[in-house]
Amino acid sequence: MEVYEYLDQVEKQIRQEAVRKEIRTELGQHIEDQADFYQESGMSRAEAVERAVEDMGDPVETGVQMDMVHQPQLDKKLMLAVAILLAVEAILQIFYYLRIERQPPVLSAAAMITFGLINFLWVLVFAKGSFISQKFHKTSTWFSMWLVIAVLGVVFSRAESFGHTGSGQLDIAANRLINMFPVMYGGMIFGYREKKKGFLRLMGILAVNLLLGLLCGGGICMALLAPVHMILLTTGIKKAWYGEKRKKLLGKLWTISGIVSLTGILISVHQYGHRQLWKTNIYSYLKIPDLPGILKILPGEYFPVSLCVCAAVILGFFLWMFLDIRKLTNDLCRVVCMGILGGFGVQTLYSLGCLAGLEDYENVFFPLLSVWHSTGTIYWYHYWLLGIFLNCHKSDRIIPKKMK
Repeated sequence: MEVYEYLDQVEKQIRQEAVRKEIRTELGQHIEDQADFYQESGMSRAEAVERAVEDMGDPVETGVQMDMVHQPQLDKKLMLAVAILLAVEAILQIFYYLRIERQPPVLSAAAMITFGLINFLWVLVFAKGSFISQKFHKTSTWFSMWLVIAVLGVVFSRAESFGHTGSGQLDIAANRLINMFPVMYGGMIFGYREKKKGFLRLMGILAVNLLLGLLCGGGICMALLAPVHMILLTTGIKKAWYGEKRKKLLGKLWTISGIVSLTGILISVHQYGHRQLWKTNIYSYLKIPDLPGILKILPGEYFPVSLCVCAAVILGFFLWMFLDIRKLTNDLCRVVCMGILGGFGVQTLYSLGCLAGLEDYENVFFPLLSVWHSTGTIYWYHYWLLGIFLNCHKSDRIIPKKMK
């Protein structure tokens, strides 16, 4: 059997398309080294190659074994943690609607369990797919998603101007969408590397993101988006993805980012600071059936403790993401996960800013913990991002470290 025939048979057994070329190169090099050894022992080149191929064993069995080694597996502990969190949220909502809203028990239980299962399946769909290696390394994929989100954000935020009756809910949807920008930007940071005008395009997209953050989420949103985008951009610049000379611009870029953030904070303080809304916002937020409001009603005197538990869950969630990102070896997985962490961070800090009176309390939305203000499918965006994060965690070891 010729070497290429053997490698073709092995390659056919491997399901992960992204690793086929890498495995083929590795096995081919191994056969070449073994053939060189036999040739030095006195065999002809043809005999040495034939003997080296025979030593590799049956190509189908070898391919199946390589496929098992490179078949990614989801982290079962993480999936269990997500399932438990969703189950607890569903149980709390069931008790709330039974005890406070006095709704039919069967209907309430069925609805909350169904929503919990849908959320879990939504995470699972994106966590198990293979699109990280097949689609998400392409610049066009991230740019298309960014463009769609940017357009929807503008349309939703301007709905009131067109006389849309549900403009309030669309404003909230626009706010959720804008906070997804760091994820798309992280993907484009990787996609535009080593391209002629990649850096200029990234700077243009950054400017658009900050402007949309100001229009759709107010000054505080722009203030939070600026440093998160700069952290992602700094990652690419330090890796020299856009040329060595860009490293000299880091100091100026961070200075501009600081000025933009300070400007955003001043805009929000000027717009809302004199109205002293923080007490009203916190009180109003705790009256709605979001998780903190549910905990305030159900546990009663244990509300401070339960609120601390919620804070610990969010902090633990962020800590797990941060530590997991440090373990990733693939550039694409790392920068996308940094964008997801940045998006969750922006959403959390923005929600705290809203409670502090810098924006409307209806814009409060804590990742994984908020169960109110679903606003249709926009509610599921953080489960989508969590699924992508788990997919990167799964795919990091099986896709090439330097994807083209």
